[in-house]
Amino acid sequence: MRASIALILLIAARGAAAHMDISVLTKFIVNLVGTNEAIIFSCSDKDLQLVASAFMKNDQFVNYVHMKQMYSLPFILGRNSHGRTSVIVNTRCNGAAGLLADASANKYFNKTYQWVFWGVGVEVKYLLPLELDYIGPNAQITYVNKTSNDYCLWDIHSKGRHLQSPLQLQLIATVTNYEGSSYLNIARDIFKLQSTEYRGQFNGITLRGASVIDQEDITTNEQIEAILSRSTKDSGVAAFIKYHYELVGLLRDRFNFSVNFRNSRGWAGRLGNTTFRLGLLGVVKRDEVDIAASGSLNRLNRFAEFDTIHQSWKFEAAFIYRFTPDLDTHGKSGNFLAPFSKEVWFLILVSLIVFSVIWVLFEIINSKLSPTNDPNDQINNMPDTESQKCYALTIQSSWVESFLQSFAALCQQGLDPIPKDHSSRFVVITIFLFSLVIYNYYTSSVVGGLLSSSDKGPATVDEITSSPLTISFEDIGYYKVLFRESKSPAVARLIKTKLSSSRPLGKIPVFAHIEEAVPYIKSGGFAFHCEVVAAYPLIAELFDASEICDLREVSGLMEVELLNWILPKNSQYTELFKVAMCSARERGFVERLLRQRQIRKPTCQSLYTVYPVTLSGALAAFFVLICGIIMSILMLSIEIIYVYVVFKRGQQFSIVR
Repeated sequence: MRASIALILLIAARGAAAHMDISVLTKFIVNLVGTNEAIIFSCSDKDLQLVASAFMKNDQFVNYVHMKQMYSLPFILGRNSHGRTSVIVNTRCNGAAGLLADASANKYFNKTYQWVFWGVGVEVKYLLPLELDYIGPNAQITYVNKTSNDYCLWDIHSKGRHLQSPLQLQLIATVTNYEGSSYLNIARDIFKLQSTEYRGQFNGITLRGASVIDQEDITTNEQIEAILSRSTKDSGVAAFIKYHYELVGLLRDRFNFSVNFRNSRGWAGRLGNTTFRLGLLGVVKRDEVDIAASGSLNRLNRFAEFDTIHQSWKFEAAFIYRFTPDLDTHGKSGNFLAPFSKEVWFLILVSLIVFSVIWVLFEIINSKLSPTNDPNDQINNMPDTESQKCYALTIQSSWVESFLQSFAALCQQGLDPIPKDHSSRFVVITIFLFSLVIYNYYTSSVVGGLLSSSDKGPATVDEITSSPLTISFEDIGYYKVLFRESKSPAVARLIKTKLSSSRPLGKIPVFAHIEEAVPYIKSGGFAFHCEVVAAYPLIAELFDASEICDLREVSGLMEVELLNWILPKNSQYTELFKVAMCSARERGFVERLLRQRQIRKPTCQSLYTVYPVTLSGALAAFFVLICGIIMSILMLSIEIIYVYVVFKRGQQFSIVR
């Protein structure tokens, strides 16, 4: 017995002649569908007693709702039960027509429920008129009629009653009553008759389709098919649109149906402040189409409105631009000050000054402690006034030379003359060791920066906004919806900075086609936002090897996600198409289409790229050079003035004396 739950809706016959045969119902419940729960809707207390007694003898749970009382079919069929639900209807009972109409309107003729129509004395064409349009290939309906000796159980479905498709009947079994006993003769397995394999032939029926082509005057099915069937990129057509069109082709070949497409200029949107959906999502939600050649972004509110039958297309849209040295957002292109921060440079300068001061102090102390070894012994033999002058000049020279020699040691330029005292030599060795360590850190940072040159350029949407790049977007509707409805601060800054001002004639507009934008990307100074797989073929055709290595992509404006292939909620084709797409994925058909449609990014084949040093990067070097020259001139001027003043005072002192 199947571990499924059966909800049995029993509507008893009108009068004594309308009673249903309990043995037929028992054979259906126990031997065909194998349920273990029964809810009886009856307008006859006698039928209630007979059916309830027979079902409970077969370990069936029975729940009863009287047909003449008020009841809600959505509440009853929406109860928390798992597995299949069987619904048995005596079509001769009052209210049966309204019950079937309510079930069709709420799309209850689906894989969740097993329906049995007790149709003795009622023809199928009157039982299921065209007004009951939700009878499709997912219907699980069993129709019971009677011949002279037997009860016949028929499987009923159609390929789309809403498309005027005829009903198809297949004999499931017969029940024969003989000498007080009933005998079940199974002709076909009911679950095989209701399977995707058996119902996978649509016999050329034409389904209603929809797609999105953002072009003027595209209205007929022939125009839509001609555009979507082309392998090349078309303006106003997203790359995933043509991919899903080819998936529709897989289903067309599998189930043998055709599609009459209608065009929607956009995907989403709402009418004013209402809940009325516009675009492709609107026509799918209102059940105006059976299949859509398009994907849908994942949104929480859409799962309650649409069925998803497949996910395979990775939607990835980004800014694409070519890196040039002027786009170095961190200001490190060729800047020799970049490896160290300002604090490190400041500490190096302070350390240099401290070393020079210590060196000079050591020189003075040593000259005081050992005057006989002073190389300037002639100063001691001079008169007092001249000795003081020369000693002052010697001290000044010692300060300047110590600073210059310390700077030369830091730059690893050697030292001449070499100090004779041990303390000064130790200071010099310390400076050389300090210089060695600093130089290693410096060169390692420079080499590491060169090796990681692929990280250069704007890397976020905000950096794109603040960069000198001119930006444009592919001329497709979802960008216009994004700019109109998005509340993101990054999008608001982008619109205010890059898109609010008008552009001169001859310059690429804000919304452009990929064919127009790729040459601008090649020339540099331009970023184009589009679905990246749509731009790769043209890039591979127009760019050379070094230019391909300069390409950069910046995502973040739109999320990277798998698109949902959607159908109307509780569509009669959901189960069949979902099973078919799982089979197509397992057999490799989906992977083949993805390889054809999702072109990979062209590979960078250049070993390295040499970027010229920009003026902003080399400006610090010129600044140091100019400052050094100015300092030299100032020092020379100070020395001249100082010597002039000292000697002039000496001459005046000699004259007075």
